[in-house]
Amino acid sequence: MSDGFAQVLSFVIGVAFFFFYIVIAGSIFNNDVLGFPYIILTIYFFISIFTFPNVSLEAGGKTSGSEPLSSKYTLIFAYVVSPIWFLIKLIKNKGKE
Repeated sequence: MSDGFAQVLSFVIGVAFFFFYIVIAGSIFNNDVLGFPYIILTIYFFISIFTFPNVSLEAGGKTSGSEPLSSKYTLIFAYVVSPIWFLIKLIKNKGKE
């Protein structure tokens, strides 16, 4: 699978995760996702949509030899931590220049 196709697929998965968050928080827990405490989490997950495609390829490569139980949750974990992971990679690349 080419990297371009994998990134587009990761973007679609990120949008699906964001939609899943909106449905769970909005409908099931009856929380306003645009209300104060939840707007921070909504913005964070919205940013995750755009940082997830870059991080998911690296996360998939790092967990390719791991046990099947942990590899099932790799995409979810990568989606949640992708903005932080992306910032760390960005700071490390700035330091190398």
